Amino acid sequence: MVDRRIEELGDIIVNHSCDIQPGERVLIESSRTCAPLIKHIVKRCYERKAIPFVLLKESDIQREILIGATKEQIDIQTEVESTLMREMNVYIEIKDDDNIFELSDIPPEKWDLYHTLYYKPVHWDIRLPQTKWVTVRYPSKRLAQRFEMSTERFEEFYFKVLNTDYEKMGRMMVPLKERMDNANHVHILAPNTDLSFDIGKYKATICNGKINLPDGEVFIAPELESVNGTITYNAPVLYQDITFSHIQLTFKDGKVVSAICDPYTKELNRILDTDPGARYAGEFAFGTNPNMKKIVKNIIYDEKMLGSIHIALGSSHPTSDNGNKSGIHWDMVQIHNKENGGGQIFFDDELIMQDGIFVPKDLEELNQGRKLVLKNESKSWKNR
Repeated sequence: MVDRRIEELGDIIVNHSCDIQPGERVLIESSRTCAPLIKHIVKRCYERKAIPFVLLKESDIQREILIGATKEQIDIQTEVESTLMREMNVYIEIKDDDNIFELSDIPPEKWDLYHTLYYKPVHWDIRLPQTKWVTVRYPSKRLAQRFEMSTERFEEFYFKVLNTDYEKMGRMMVPLKERMDNANHVHILAPNTDLSFDIGKYKATICNGKINLPDGEVFIAPELESVNGTITYNAPVLYQDITFSHIQLTFKDGKVVSAICDPYTKELNRILDTDPGARYAGEFAFGTNPNMKKIVKNIIYDEKMLGSIHIALGSSHPTSDNGNKSGIHWDMVQIHNKENGGGQIFFDDELIMQDGIFVPKDLEELNQGRKLVLKNESKSWKNR
């Protein structure tokens, strides 16, 4: 018997995230272990008179293919999957964290080929702008291990977070979107961080279950050449199966001119040299999900943490597009909660966030009851 919570999640994906309509062609990309959710979504597609397709990819097999992959081979894969993706109206990615380090020993040059020749044209150039899409992690024992929870406790947490009222979440984020839409300049101050950039040319996007599950963020594209200063990320991030901790980036006129991350500075710069766009920022965002309370090195979860921000290097999103194109889109998270070092964020010299707490009255609902306590000894990063 299928867990009713899996069925509820599938219904959210079909009804809310993708709003699947009669006649739409739906591509589900996943692995065999996610079969219960896949089958439920297929069933719901048929009920809605949509046309489902399933593409199964197993991480251990992907590893074997990528280790010896050639340019010719990847070009053929890109041609085949580009043709498939162009025919789709909806794309649903369901990931199972089978072994999070399964691809950790892929040669760097193979990763570069894969991201440049396959992922960018298929996903960034076709899937993102041309389909309704959503990404979700499947609840597994290995994912529970990453959260350092028992399987039962993790499942309770997982379904509480994912099977939520995304319409209400979206309404709560409207005032933040409006402030981002009307702001011109952003200034971020935190430990080893003094970064500024402009956002006045673009509009923000609310993420309330229409792109990722779990969800909860508001993002906007920075003006491409306006980013200046230094940011140090205090949340570890897993990328290309390497755990990068304490990444420090220095920007000059939009471009990352210095990138440091001991002991992986070489690997960090290799990724940022994927193509010219990889050293420019494509996204700035606030996390707004109060159920995300700890970093688990899974970016779909980590970037949603209330009290955090993230800035992505590489391609910008089609809904807030600064024109940056790249084979990568790498979200890096900085937590502003007081216990993580605190910090301040200003829009046009108005304090918007202090130590992970939204300050303006119209944003107080996003704090989910958390209160800002300012004492005489409270830091003022602006003077540091």
